[in-house]
Amino acid sequence: MKGKKYLLIGLVFGIAIGWALGFLRLPFIEKNYSFLLGFIAAMVCVSLLLFLLVAWNKGFLFGMLGKKTTTGEYESTRSHTYIWIMLAGILAVGGVLAFRHNTSLVSQIQNQQEKIQEMEALVGAVQQNNLAPLLRSMLEDIDKELKRNSGRTLSDTTIAKMTALSSAFKPYKYMKGDSLSEQACSPERGQLLQALVLMHIDSGTFTRIKRNTLFAGADLRGMNLKGLDLSGINLNSANLDGADLSGANLKGADLGAANLWGANLNRANLSNINLRRADLRWAQLNETNLKLANLNGANLSNAQLIKADLTNATFQWAQSAHTLFNEAILSSVDFLGTNFTKANLSHTELSDAELRKVDLSNADLGGAILNKAIVDKTWSEKIDKWQPIGLKELKDTYSAVNDTADKFKTPMYRLKKN
Repeated sequence: MKGKKYLLIGLVFGIAIGWALGFLRLPFIEKNYSFLLGFIAAMVCVSLLLFLLVAWNKGFLFGMLGKKTTTGEYESTRSHTYIWIMLAGILAVGGVLAFRHNTSLVSQIQNQQEKIQEMEALVGAVQQNNLAPLLRSMLEDIDKELKRNSGRTLSDTTIAKMTALSSAFKPYKYMKGDSLSEQACSPERGQLLQALVLMHIDSGTFTRIKRNTLFAGADLRGMNLKGLDLSGINLNSANLDGADLSGANLKGADLGAANLWGANLNRANLSNINLRRADLRWAQLNETNLKLANLNGANLSNAQLIKADLTNATFQWAQSAHTLFNEAILSSVDFLGTNFTKANLSHTELSDAELRKVDLSNADLGGAILNKAIVDKTWSEKIDKWQPIGLKELKDTYSAVNDTADKFKTPMYRLKKN
């Protein structure tokens, strides 16, 4: 009976301590999880020490440890087992409740951070709205000056004022319905560019505006920029979701990290453009000029590049799953590490392309020309693993041959016709 009594006391005591510690609420503890866990562990140790002292005073400590044998050692008894059950109860209950407590705190902090971000977005929107009258005034002055000049030109002073005003329009996150926008952008810069396009400014003046005025982060969602000369423009991190840029001239433009989801870029001139880390999912780039373009890290999943020309472009570590490259010119393109899972590369020109570390799983390579393409040493094993369409034709036509070395003196393998 005495053993069962100790077992009951131990279990109740352990559960009580664990419950109290798990639901302990102290403001200075809530801000630091590591302190909370350390505090709980310390309380458990102190409680255990007090329990052992009471056990010593009551004279049943040695009974818990076990019976002493003739050799001086303690033989395990059921009381010995009870103390371990008590300890397990303390640690288990306290640990579970502390975990739940921490999870709740993390959720609270995340909610607080979201609220702070929303407040910052509102503050940013108010600050930009304070500049809105300046934008309207600037556009009115531009319109008046253009009407005075038959050549539709603007003075250097006006362009300088426009440049300064555009710099003041910082990208910010704003409320869309009940939620915060995912991407920070500037609706004001987008409005400024749209207004300038509609004003039919002299091409030479517009070139000077593009060269000096900042449009990075502009909100241009769904905007009609069809056929415009936007060569050299800075649209870094701009939001061009669903925009129509078909036939536009974006030669040498900066669209790094821009959102071009579902944008129409058919037959556009994107030669020497910066599209690093751009989001081009579901975009249309059919018959587009992408010579010397930088597409490193871009996401082109489900995009269309039918008959596009990417000669000498860089396309490292990009995402091109399910992308259509049918009949595209991909000569000398650096595709290092690119994912082509289930992409359509049928009848493409891939001569001298860099194809090391790529993934061509289930891709369509029917009729593709890969003469002198740079591949991994294990090309034959990898292509058997990828199982692309046209596998037999590729194996019958090409073999990986070690013909040179790179600048690090690493052997290079190229595909050459059998």
